[in-house]
Amino acid sequence: MALLISTPFIFLLLALQSERLVPVNAALSAAELNEVEQLLLESAPESTLSPSRRELQLSSGELNLLQRYGFQVMGLLPQWSGQLQLQQDEVHALLSIQIDLGPLPIYLNMQGSFTNDDLGIHLRDLQLGNLQLPDPVMDFAVSRIQNNLHTADIGFDDFQALLDNVDAVKLAPDRVSLNLLWEPQLMDRLAYRAQQIFVPLQDRERILDYYQVTKDIVSTIPTDLRAVSLNTFLVAMFNEAQERSKISGNPVAENRAALQALAVYVNNEDIGQLVGQELAAGVEPASFIEVRLQRRQDLAQHLVSIAAITASAGAGFAQMLSNTKEAYDARYRSGFSFSDMTANTVGVLLASHATRDAVSAANMQARIIDMESESDFMPEVGSNRDGISEADFTVLYQDRNSYEYAARLRQIRTLIEERPLFQGLEPIAVNQ
Repeated sequence: MALLISTPFIFLLLALQSERLVPVNAALSAAELNEVEQLLLESAPESTLSPSRRELQLSSGELNLLQRYGFQVMGLLPQWSGQLQLQQDEVHALLSIQIDLGPLPIYLNMQGSFTNDDLGIHLRDLQLGNLQLPDPVMDFAVSRIQNNLHTADIGFDDFQALLDNVDAVKLAPDRVSLNLLWEPQLMDRLAYRAQQIFVPLQDRERILDYYQVTKDIVSTIPTDLRAVSLNTFLVAMFNEAQERSKISGNPVAENRAALQALAVYVNNEDIGQLVGQELAAGVEPASFIEVRLQRRQDLAQHLVSIAAITASAGAGFAQMLSNTKEAYDARYRSGFSFSDMTANTVGVLLASHATRDAVSAANMQARIIDMESESDFMPEVGSNRDGISEADFTVLYQDRNSYEYAARLRQIRTLIEERPLFQGLEPIAVNQ
């Protein structure tokens, strides 16, 4: 009996160690964030509307950069640190996780080897600290994890489908090559799943409540109107957030949920994609009316979408998506748009101030409620040169690390911070 009781503790002691296996991963620099943006841009297909195959090649350095970025976005740094080592037909993965068990540092160090064969990539061995897991134990643990993921409402089947779309994987000491089938519908579902990762379960009921508020707002709009200003929705939503904050005592959570529900409505999306279909089963879709900013629907969509992402995943992640989207448009679609960048930056700053802390959140509620027009938060963008091709962008600005481009962004930032909504607020650092 004593042996049975002590066995788990013995395993735990063998698994935990007093030193990291992997050094602390530093937060990404501005140059590294630009490199991540470029990797995403190069990985995207020329058309996102039809299925296509992409040949991707990533060096070991790029793989580790993406891994660090993933840890940073999910708020795992510096507690988590990892490293991927490529070998011929094999990937060796190292991971260190800091465990808070008292004043002394304790770490769970993991090492795993993944091999590549005709059937794909498989876990060959796994070591926790000084404990080498026997194959039966490892297989049992992997099987249990997969079963739990299948039964959980986190879209594991969609992620599995993405893995199934990857073939012709080749591992070499310096890089990994693979062939990916890009399926637009699957990618859309994965985008929603990724967004759900950053929406805590306790926020989902709150988001549904604010989605009901959008329905209430629409009911007050004359039926002969074809479109309304974004200002109409922002003022009403944050007025509701202020009232609810008096009860919940959590203005940050109220503002975050208000922005997420507003983004769903303005983009005419399914609320169930964000909060889960089961929770949204009894919710009637809101009657849709077009929401515009400076008479443009796309600007309103840019602002609220990036604000919702900022509120849930942080300003850095939101700004990276914004930059990558504009670079993609410059290369393949309508061209680079400083008007879009302006709306995106407004969205990032608005959401950052609205969710920074309780004092800042309450302050933004009061400021937004007092807004009288769009010009209170959005500079006029009619004079911008938009639709800039990648070639023309290079002629004008060289690249997005140039002094000329940085100066243009600073000009936009200054125009925004001069708006009444943002005047006198503490500056927020945003990598652009």
